[in-house]
Amino acid sequence: MNMKLSELFGDLAGGFGEVEFPSHLATDSRDVVEGGAFVALEGEKTDGHKYIPQAIANGASLIIVRSGKAPEGVNVPVIELENPERDLAEIASRKLQAHNLQEVIAITGSVGKTTTRAALQKVLAPHFRLHTPERSFNTLIGCTATIMAMPLETEILILEFGANKPGEIKELTQYFPPTIAILTAVAPVHLEGFGSVEGVLAEKLEIVHSPSISKIIFNNDNPYLSEAFKYVVKSMGVGEWKDSDFVLAVDRSEYSLPALSFVLSHRVSQEIARFTANIWGKHNAMPLALAASVGHELGISLQESADSLGEFQALTGRGRVMILDNGHRFLVDDAYNANPASMRASRETFARVVCAGKIAVLGEMRELGTDSAKYHAELEELFTGIDGVILVGEIWREAVKGDYVFVSDWREALEAARKIMASREIQGILVKGSHSIGLENVVKELGE
Repeated sequence: MNMKLSELFGDLAGGFGEVEFPSHLATDSRDVVEGGAFVALEGEKTDGHKYIPQAIANGASLIIVRSGKAPEGVNVPVIELENPERDLAEIASRKLQAHNLQEVIAITGSVGKTTTRAALQKVLAPHFRLHTPERSFNTLIGCTATIMAMPLETEILILEFGANKPGEIKELTQYFPPTIAILTAVAPVHLEGFGSVEGVLAEKLEIVHSPSISKIIFNNDNPYLSEAFKYVVKSMGVGEWKDSDFVLAVDRSEYSLPALSFVLSHRVSQEIARFTANIWGKHNAMPLALAASVGHELGISLQESADSLGEFQALTGRGRVMILDNGHRFLVDDAYNANPASMRASRETFARVVCAGKIAVLGEMRELGTDSAKYHAELEELFTGIDGVILVGEIWREAVKGDYVFVSDWREALEAARKIMASREIQGILVKGSHSIGLENVVKELGE
């Protein structure tokens, strides 16, 4: 059962006060589900009010608009707000305060937020009534949409906090204060907005100022976070360092098939468990370990978490391993995003895979600011041992000068990959790059 419109919007609900708020909220008319709500937002490139007819055609049962922009002649309830994004965030914040949740868990960091959230969902679901984003809804409106659709019986809420400019984590923390904060990593990401890695660190640390915070779980292998939390009593570190609260040991053997295996132990209780998952690379051990560590703090044994994560599958674009041609080839779909840390980690894993031949389709890393070419150049050392390196985007042309295949877009990258695969035996394919390049299309075409 969800809250009624009158409970959320008061008199603005009009004659629809007894109607329950839908269990799904979308800001894109294409994402509307039957019976869901649609919020028309005014953006820099388009005005969501133009798409109200499409939203209704897709099954929207509630429309939320800016005051004065209510459509005429529609047969569903319409709520008018002065500033839909901010006003809804205020309403969601009040709903959160009124909802007596056991925990509000928020995940932030430069990489690994969504994988950590998915792993945490696996760990906690057998024990609690959870509510989580349906995908990477890590903005103000995304977190708002998640909370507005939260059922009354929810015990634990899991959110992702993202940012690409200063002030966004602080704002999310003020609206939706977490009781448990998870920090995955700090890395050179969105430097156009933050200016430096130190700026990224300062932004991510805003989450710990939540007035409700009771526990901070962080990646102790990340030097920025390790230093920041060195003397913070309520924090707990997860990592390979022996002084971590949860000690992580990742198997470093070569891969005959892409898989992940690691041991996680709790330094005080000496509890220990081995984790295995069909997910790509050593770097993904940390998101799973962070999830298990949170579970441990909530009374779930490490072995129970290991059992829950045994069937964990990587999300599309985030280290998913696709077996092709009846096992003759595999393709690593790591195409959702890329930054120097994740690019290095994925490539290092690729180097350890034993197979007949390899190609890598690597899209440029965007939003790295004035040092973008430098960050790309530092990765060239990782190209050794790959039979074909296809580099997508102009930044690569400026940054590296080796014997590689330089292309402008995903279509050219696909053509180049097929040409190499036709000329020699290739068993391993890695696809990784910034989401805006569209390399998911390469994955789709090669994976069919």
